[in-house]
Amino acid sequence: MSTIIIILAIVMACSMLAGIGYWYAMRHRPPLAKPLPFINPPYRKLTDEERAAVEKYIAALTKQRQQPAARPGKKQQEPEGLTLTAQSNNVYPVTRAITRYGLSTDDPQKWRYYLDAVEVHLPPLWEQYIADENYVELIRTQTMPLVISLNGHSLVNYVVEQPALPPLVRTMSTNASIRKEESENVELLRVRKETSEEYQLSRPDGTREAATICFAFLLFFLSLILPGSMMIWMVLLGSALIAVSLWFLYRFPGENGLREVHCLRGAPKRWGLFGESNQEQSNISLGIIDLIYPSHWQPYVAHDLGQVTDVDIYLNRQVVRQGRFLSLQDEVRNFPVQRWRKNLVLACGSLLVLVMLVSWIPLSMPIKLSLAWVKGTESLEVNSVDKLNAMPLHIGDSLKVSGTGMCSVPGNYQSNRSYAFMPFDCSAIYWNNATPLPQPQSDIIDKAAALLDTTTRQLHPETNTDPKLNPQLASAIQKSGMILLDDFSDLVLKTQDLCSQQQDCVRLKNALVNLGNAKDWDTLIHRADSGRLNGMNVLLRPVSAEALENLVNTATSTFFSRETRRAAENLNSPPPGGFLIISDEGRQLVNQPQPSVPLFDLDAPSQWRELQHMSGMLLHTPFTASGIITSITTDANGTRHIALHNEPDALAQWRYLGTALLMVVLAGCALINGLLAMRRVHRNRLRMAEIQQYYDKCFNHNLSTMQSVRSLF
Repeated sequence: MSTIIIILAIVMACSMLAGIGYWYAMRHRPPLAKPLPFINPPYRKLTDEERAAVEKYIAALTKQRQQPAARPGKKQQEPEGLTLTAQSNNVYPVTRAITRYGLSTDDPQKWRYYLDAVEVHLPPLWEQYIADENYVELIRTQTMPLVISLNGHSLVNYVVEQPALPPLVRTMSTNASIRKEESENVELLRVRKETSEEYQLSRPDGTREAATICFAFLLFFLSLILPGSMMIWMVLLGSALIAVSLWFLYRFPGENGLREVHCLRGAPKRWGLFGESNQEQSNISLGIIDLIYPSHWQPYVAHDLGQVTDVDIYLNRQVVRQGRFLSLQDEVRNFPVQRWRKNLVLACGSLLVLVMLVSWIPLSMPIKLSLAWVKGTESLEVNSVDKLNAMPLHIGDSLKVSGTGMCSVPGNYQSNRSYAFMPFDCSAIYWNNATPLPQPQSDIIDKAAALLDTTTRQLHPETNTDPKLNPQLASAIQKSGMILLDDFSDLVLKTQDLCSQQQDCVRLKNALVNLGNAKDWDTLIHRADSGRLNGMNVLLRPVSAEALENLVNTATSTFFSRETRRAAENLNSPPPGGFLIISDEGRQLVNQPQPSVPLFDLDAPSQWRELQHMSGMLLHTPFTASGIITSITTDANGTRHIALHNEPDALAQWRYLGTALLMVVLAGCALINGLLAMRRVHRNRLRMAEIQQYYDKCFNHNLSTMQSVRSLF
């Protein structure tokens, strides 16, 4: 079973490491080009000549863009990052109109080319070849598709004919589908990085990191049940997973990790760059840029139509700020984003591992010892009751006790334990200054032993050393095969002494009545008491003698067993006060030879003799107990019960501490994240309503203020 668990743990760990590596690679890969919705099969493969031309063009373009800016003090523009990928081997032919737009800046390279809604990179000297319908061949790169052929002009010839790329010039073509810049009043104010509030809206919700942390909790649980050689590796792997997950969960990317926001100024209008191709989006445009608004902004964007307004957008035309009031940054600042999925995953995962921990590992000892070690412990050693009574004892203290005490006799025996000194339990020792209990005594046992002895003596004359018959007569009877009861009166009287109650020994009494030829038992007893049975001998066949002996053994065995159990129960009455030193692991605290056969597996007469032997040995016996105090209680007799647990080794201590710490962490994580998940789910439902109320208040207040100002004039 342990081998299967080890193999499963190794497989899960390797799978988790592979998943983390893939996750890290996917999160840190460069952004890919947008999908091309207008591309349909078939497509062809890029030839070696075309690939060489593309690589040469990209190298020349990168070199040109890295040259210093023409104006002193002007910031150098970063290259577009056209980099070939594995998907660049496919060449896609399409027939589409090419649309160009530009912003009113002094930078001559601020031209953008689009096929439908997708921006593409067009070699600058090919603008003169743009027609109403264009046959274009393009390939994918990391950032945007690259046009390698336009209306029969290939990039292979472009590179050969143009060894150096000249500055981009604004050439006009009568057939090109190009919007006139004169009709565009769009001004680029600046380019900034998105703020932390704006980044909160696009960052992952932390579900994957939460799942990884839950898997780390599972590794911690496995470390507590796997062999010690794997414990440290499981703990290190789980700790690394938690550290990496927390770093991804709470890290804030650097400047290079934040997206660019273009701050524009212009008059938004209800006309779009792509017209019918983007019916699902808003048809509001800024110049020739179709704007994409958050869905909850739709009722408010009309307030700025036709007015010169500041608009901040991402490169994908997503608006993050417009005018005076509409702002994603203000929304997040005033109404924080409620990420509740990670809390739900953490709560469920922690609860699951906690259930496994409670079901598989006993928690009583780890909790007790961990709390005691946190509070601080002491090492104590005593050899007298008075000294131990004067010491302040605390759970977790290390205690060593030596002295002379009495093995306890439990009132109830546990079925899942074996008791070496039955009926005594020497894993618990009574220790006090009182006089030791005497050995068990019983008159009934004496009477039963007397009856058994006289029966054995008469039925087995060969063992009798003082026969009442002369040797010649005894020898003659023995040779005849018969057995003689030479003292029948003594047998009857001892039976009456033992079985004085009418319901006792009924079968034995009936047998003796028949042998004595009497009317009933009372008549036989009267004759025995009066001496009329003295000298009476009874001759028995061997079968009858054996039957009589069995009846006597059965009758006496009942009394032996009953008195043995009663005497054992009477031993469960130690003197009040003192201490009861208990080993909670069931270890024997005495160094006495254990009986080879349990007490109640012996025959009835031997049970009593064994009980007396063990009582003489264990009612006052030396003992030694040592360990960690795990429990201190006081019973109704004033006896203090001190439970000791064997001092754990270093590995066991770490397991105890780890178990207690993991249980606290899991319980706290489940409780806190459960409450946070419920609260954030509720707040997330109210967030949009609160944002709409906020915008309603802002725009209505602004409208009423404008009306008041107009009334003054």
